[in-house]
Amino acid sequence: MNLLKIEAKDHFLVQGLKRGFDMASIVSLHDYVVKNLKEIARGKNLEHHIGRATVIYSVDENDTIHLITGWVGNRNKETV
Repeated sequence: MNLLKIEAKDHFLVQGLKRGFDMASIVSLHDYVVKNLKEIARGKNLEHHIGRATVIYSVDENDTIHLITGWVGNRNKETV
């Protein structure tokens, strides 16, 4: 499996601490991006859900994953 660089924005880190964010979702996000790298739009904010957590991220032209923000749960449900 390819390993991609992951960078977290300050907002992701600060809000993650405040919200008790489940960091296990980052592993799921990484696996998803590796498997779908050719189809992922570069430079756009994208949303990844794993049921109990949501991550907003982008992928740049160098295939670096940028973690923008995240929260427990998803847009349609409360904390799972």
